[in-house]
Amino acid sequence: MDTTIKYIRKVPVWKVIIGFASICLGVLSLLQLIYYGLVFILFGVMMLKSEGSEINLESNTYRKITSFLGINFGSWKTLNNPEYVSVFNTTEDITWRYITAETTNTFPIIVLNIFYERNKKITVYKTKSPKDAFDVASHIADALLIDLLDATRKGDYKWVDKAIFREKGELIYID
Repeated sequence: MDTTIKYIRKVPVWKVIIGFASICLGVLSLLQLIYYGLVFILFGVMMLKSEGSEINLESNTYRKITSFLGINFGSWKTLNNPEYVSVFNTTEDITWRYITAETTNTFPIIVLNIFYERNKKITVYKTKSPKDAFDVASHIADALLIDLLDATRKGDYKWVDKAIFREKGELIYID
């Protein structure tokens, strides 16, 4: 596996279409010396930007990133004394708004958090696949020499035996 793990939220297709159309409209407006075109360009940029996180396992650094058209921005910070990586089930809400109407859709998602300094956390990865979540979590735990916690069931948190998971791909818990 890679030494750098990156998670960037995908931009929905409808946002990409509206974003590029808005940028094109803004550029055309500026070419005709209509300075309100800057508003359309700014709106398009906001529609196309995405956020995420990146962790470098070799240098023990991480960063929260803002991505625009594949270009990532963010400053690297040192990951001080990581204690364990947690695999956690949760939901993600996506809210859609249109003039007077609003709807919120909830989707199940699995989040990987690295905990440090007792209760501080960094979200480093999100996925819908439990297998993918545990593969990435195991990779992070092995690279940082920390423990792996299965927190996918509410109130039933268990430590995972990393050696058995690495060899057989089975979740065996340590007492």
